Amino acid sequence: MKNMKIKAWGCVGIMMLGVLIGLSSIAFLGNDVMIVLIWILAIICFLTGMILHFVLIRCPHCGSYLGRLYGPKCSFCGRDYNKTE
Repeated sequence: MKNMKIKAWGCVGIMMLGVLIGLSSIAFLGNDVMIVLIWILAIICFLTGMILHFVLIRCPHCGSYLGRLYGPKCSFCGRDYNKTE
């Protein structure tokens, strides 16, 4: 479970980085080209975090997307995330 939480928080961190990059566009209010470039970079960063979350946060046994992590076991197959057999 700990490894899954690290992956999930890593993906959330990448999404928050995208938000912070987007907020940094306030510093370039006079330059329209820089604002567009920063927003493109922010959207790419945020979408990368979302895609990584969808790809990485899966049960290692049945492959189901876990979404939010509720407890140490998969809600679909009932097996523990960290025990691989």
